Amino acid sequence: MRFFTMAALSAASLSLAACGGSSVDGDMSGVDLPEKYDSLEDLVSKAENGELEEASESLMSGTATLSGALAISDVGENEDLEAIGDMTLTADFTGGTVTGTADGFGLYNEDTQVLEDELTGSLAIAGTISGTSLAANAAGTLTDDEDHIVDMGMTGTFYDYEGELALYGDLEGTVDGDYYEGGFAAVEE
Repeated sequence: MRFFTMAALSAASLSLAACGGSSVDGDMSGVDLPEKYDSLEDLVSKAENGELEEASESLMSGTATLSGALAISDVGENEDLEAIGDMTLTADFTGGTVTGTADGFGLYNEDTQVLEDELTGSLAIAGTISGTSLAANAAGTLTDDEDHIVDMGMTGTFYDYEGELALYGDLEGTVDGDYYEGGFAAVEE
């Protein structure tokens, strides 16, 4: 299953978006995801192909809890790993805020999807909702044999995914001061 970006693919997609070739900021389908996240495959594919409508007001009323995955691409000494974790968000559409957590991270080989290491710690997610757009920050410390300070900006769109509220978007920011990109996807529980 193809899911989150590599930097070169993201840049190419941004160029297409500027020319009207794509409605999504970044080709999030550049890296295979582990089997654990198979349930997100169809959402990602449809969002990437512009096959989803933005969420309606009725889907975005009150409060909703969404769960899915968050991934940071091209990490590790050889830039061949992807840090993928479980993400849970609470969207308060009345207040225009989003809060959540990403945890349970593993380091997966981008080519084979083999789990190479597990990370402890979590990222706190907080941000705002405006219309169908989300702008948030995911920050915290993830640890393998050393601590890694993560500070990622999140931008995404709420979609109507087969009658359910879904969220899909991009990440960009720093891990230990170095720039990284990635993405996230979630569906209402």
